[in-house]
Amino acid sequence: MTCPIATLIARAYVHATEDLDKVIKALRNVVEGPYVLRSTRGHHGNVIHIVEVKLTDCDAYEVLKSIVARLDDLEFVLMLSGIEESRLYVKFDKQQAYRGLLKVSHGDDVIYVEVRGRSIAIDDMRRFMTSLREALKR
Repeated sequence: MTCPIATLIARAYVHATEDLDKVIKALRNVVEGPYVLRSTRGHHGNVIHIVEVKLTDCDAYEVLKSIVARLDDLEFVLMLSGIEESRLYVKFDKQQAYRGLLKVSHGDDVIYVEVRGRSIAIDDMRRFMTSLREALKR
């Protein structure tokens, strides 16, 4: 079976003033899966950790379903504004994610999620997401 989702990537940046374990918990509250930890240096030489989860195919689809099922109606509509062609880009508030809540945010202290649909399976991502939401409500 070919799943309609090709890839789901979730990423969080951990600045020197943040607790790495808490940010990992926040990321896992959004997307469960194995993560990769990388480090880089910021503009002023400070260490910045990057925590990333990358899922493919049916694993990505199952996580997307989990995210959609946990959003209230307002957050779902806000998430739809991040659709571009067969991709969905959404940012969730990192502090709220740590508490187990999914709140769409346009700020900087966020967990980035990108979902890439298979263009063969999804010709209209907005319609696909709306249909998925309706199916999950049943």
